[in-house]
Amino acid sequence: MVLTQPNLAMPSHNSDDSLSDSELIQTFVEGFVQGRPVLLSNANLRTEPLFDSMQLIDNKEGVISTANLSQAPISAKIRPVSAYWGVLHDAMMEQSFYPLAKSDMSDCYIYRYCAPSNDYEMHCTTARELWRVCWGRGYSVRSGIPLDLMIWGHGPTSHREKWHALRNMECENGQLAIKILGGTIRVDGEDLVVWARKNASTRLSSVNRQDRDGQSPLRSGMRGYLRLNN
Repeated sequence: MVLTQPNLAMPSHNSDDSLSDSELIQTFVEGFVQGRPVLLSNANLRTEPLFDSMQLIDNKEGVISTANLSQAPISAKIRPVSAYWGVLHDAMMEQSFYPLAKSDMSDCYIYRYCAPSNDYEMHCTTARELWRVCWGRGYSVRSGIPLDLMIWGHGPTSHREKWHALRNMECENGQLAIKILGGTIRVDGEDLVVWARKNASTRLSSVNRQDRDGQSPLRSGMRGYLRLNN
């Protein structure tokens, strides 16, 4: 898919019950990435513009996602309790948008673009699944810093907005304690965490993607996007 420059003036409209839920969600995500509001609806879902953002609404549950189309870097808030969360999460991940933060005012995850590097394979799992990865590789009982795992800061303010080398992972007082250099990130077992494993032999196809004209596909509204390795 070739990304285009944002065009906020002329949203497209499609009201068709034959449009499947997954197709509608995919179009919503593509419109978000391109900065192009879309007006869609079927029997279960619809999209609605809201100032410089766009909402995805379940006709039964209410707002599922609010996508910011203008403020850089662009982001989308998504409710993980929605019945459509899995489809929406996968569509975001396909565009390299990851749940890099959790909203302080709601239970929504905030998805933002993060460009993978040549040397790391990106993952997004629950903290409990990351615990299993660490335990299986012996990190929970071995001293020293494992240099091939990185964790995105998800916790106290000082630990946010940054990649950290993962040193260890322990269970403390009913929470999982992710040990990083200079501190600890505490999360619940079902919280989503974004992490990366070094894989020098694999080059991710999403790195340095270019469109047919050889230009970067990132639009201006995505300035300030994150890279795994700075």
